[in-house]
Amino acid sequence: MSPRLKLIVIFCAGIALGIIVRSYTPDIIGSSDTHPPPNLVNITKHIDTSGQPTAEQLAGLKQAGYDLVINLAPPYSTGSIDNEGALVASTGISYINIPVDWDRPQMRDFNLFTDILDQAGQRRILVHCQVNRRASLFTFLYRVAHENVDIDRAYENVTAIWSPEPHWITFANKVMSQHQIEFDPL
Repeated sequence: MSPRLKLIVIFCAGIALGIIVRSYTPDIIGSSDTHPPPNLVNITKHIDTSGQPTAEQLAGLKQAGYDLVINLAPPYSTGSIDNEGALVASTGISYINIPVDWDRPQMRDFNLFTDILDQAGQRRILVHCQVNRRASLFTFLYRVAHENVDIDRAYENVTAIWSPEPHWITFANKVMSQHQIEFDPL
């Protein structure tokens, strides 16, 4: 094979590899930031969870098809974006912040979260917090309590990110008890 033909083959292989990598990359990379937010997990075709996106990732959510962002971290959390609500809203996406206290998650926070998801219909949603702990657990609880999703399968999305700490286990058990759900791993 001639050197020129080798170069053409290598060039074409590089383009093909780039296309393949891009096609398997989450849609959220529609922005100028080429990395997904930390701990991005595709839960359903309508819900993703993640840690804190960058400002560039937030600005690209509309192009990626998102209609709603729910942030479960308080605005003063480490790494938060000061103007996140305004940034997201300026793209035409709805934005809601439910500042869940890490040390004391409350039923009222979860109830508000479920009310929002119940009203969201088929909208594409990004639920995030600081590192996808609050987001993964709230989404898990919503899915098993309100969508009757298989509990073991839904819990895999939590354990892909973390093993809940004792106060979060207590909170999760309280939610599940109110919905008459029994689950041993918690």
